[in-house]
Amino acid sequence: MDPGLLNRNMVLQNSVLFGSVNANRRHYELAAAALAQADPRWLASLITRRVPIGQWADAYTRGPDDIKTILDFSAESP
Repeated sequence: MDPGLLNRNMVLQNSVLFGSVNANRRHYELAAAALAQADPRWLASLITRRVPIGQWADAYTRGPDDIKTILDFSAESP
């Protein structure tokens, strides 16, 4: 099995996988620390599209430049 191919297909097809993770609190804390030290501009650049909650269905249509689309609960729908 090619894990990269599986991951790409899951992301591109909006699939969900439920399971357990063999990580402990220390791993979570290390990841949180790494994110806290990351360049905020880089992190912000991963969110490529914000969709008002009133147009939630549009968030599921993938754009050609989308990395991460989020639903914006504070934005007004037109």
